[in-house]
Amino acid sequence: MISQRARVVTVAYVVADLATTAAALFTAHTFRLAAGTIVDAAVGHEVFGPLYPFGRYVPLLGIILPLWAAVFYVCGLYGGRSARSLHPEVSRLFRALTICALLFGFTIFAAKLGFVSRPVILLFLLINGPFIEAGRSLVRAFVLDMSARRHLLIAGGREQVLDTASKVEAHRDWGMEIVGLVSDGSWTAPDARGVRHPLLGTFDDIPRLVQRHVVDEVIVVGAGGRLDQLQRLEPVFLRLEEQGVVMRLLVNFLPQSLSQISFDEFGGMPLLTFSTAPRNEALLVIRRCADAVVAGLLLLLLSPVLLAIALAIKLTSPGPVLFRQTRCGLHGRPFTFLKFRSMRLDAEAIKPTLARYNEMDGPVFKMTNDPRVTPVGRFLRRTSLDELPQLWNILRGDMSFVGPRPAVLEEVERYEPWQRRRLSMKPGLTCLWQVSGRNELTFDEWMRLDLEYIDNWSLWLDVKIALKTIPAVLLGRGAK
Repeated sequence: MISQRARVVTVAYVVADLATTAAALFTAHTFRLAAGTIVDAAVGHEVFGPLYPFGRYVPLLGIILPLWAAVFYVCGLYGGRSARSLHPEVSRLFRALTICALLFGFTIFAAKLGFVSRPVILLFLLINGPFIEAGRSLVRAFVLDMSARRHLLIAGGREQVLDTASKVEAHRDWGMEIVGLVSDGSWTAPDARGVRHPLLGTFDDIPRLVQRHVVDEVIVVGAGGRLDQLQRLEPVFLRLEEQGVVMRLLVNFLPQSLSQISFDEFGGMPLLTFSTAPRNEALLVIRRCADAVVAGLLLLLLSPVLLAIALAIKLTSPGPVLFRQTRCGLHGRPFTFLKFRSMRLDAEAIKPTLARYNEMDGPVFKMTNDPRVTPVGRFLRRTSLDELPQLWNILRGDMSFVGPRPAVLEEVERYEPWQRRRLSMKPGLTCLWQVSGRNELTFDEWMRLDLEYIDNWSLWLDVKIALKTIPAVLLGRGAK
């Protein structure tokens, strides 16, 4: 896969850059030690001053390596922004090393690292660039295997072919080279874009061109919306399959969307998948296991607190300890949502009479000093202790610790279409809305925060939201 190749190249560059940077520091120290020994012996006394063993410099790599990697990334030396030729790479490397030198020099001064030899650091900074370029040359020689670059034919509509060719040229360090261009039959020559690749024929000529030229892959980028071209390409695809040549098809006949696109296979059927929700099964399994373990431990550890709250509710107001309500789970799956009861038994019956006091827009009802809330319930809400029974929902798998808050069925029925996408993630005990003001936000802001969470989901994001929830709960920010 092209994306896999790009990742391999990026990782190889990172490893090579860090290894050669460490080697440059060791070389600078070794050269300073040797030069000092020779000069001192020649003049009969110490000239450069004392030099500490290299072991004292090793901890400096804990500063140098992360700093170098971060600056190199920002300067475009990694990933899709990497240079298309050696000269732009050298200029970016010079700029990156200049920034690194300034930041590292400031760090040495601010931390008062007196043991650091200035000649060693100066020599290190001078030879670091050549060392890195030597390492990258090895990556290009062995990881990319420049003797076996991937030779491409690019076929399709004029604009699409020229645009794809320019992108391939911009990423030559990924080991790809264009053999020539192929027309879909609607054009006979490239326009005046300075394209240097020859037009070799049309779709029907592809099997012959593969035999006449060294071709590893054929990329088809048909004119947008031309589904009829797929039927014309069926015999071409079969011929390429027979010859073992990779064929790639640009999916530009479908409308552009925010979905993540992936290819799956089920029962021998190829599937093109569009999804706007997280689909990394391994990470989702890790998340589910963590939810179950932490929820089980908290239920055990907090059992005395749960018992005390239950007794307080039972002794101060008639009715059950727990409030049960059907809520919407993942993609609308109904489940029984649990909370400690914080309202009177007739709360739902008198809700219509309070509609004019609603402080939230949209289909949600919230009000300050809600008369339906009991005194104990008001304390539970302010401290969010009424949410603790949802640990059972998390243990069962209905909810997660972090995710969009579970919505009431009647509210979901009133959602606008774009708002329903928040149901594509398992609901959670806390979310971005909880740590961003809660009831102080409008309903649309709430929904957009949920979608922002879904679009940027990661395990680390869950951890950050969980940590931010603690001060938000302690301060009672936005709670009503």
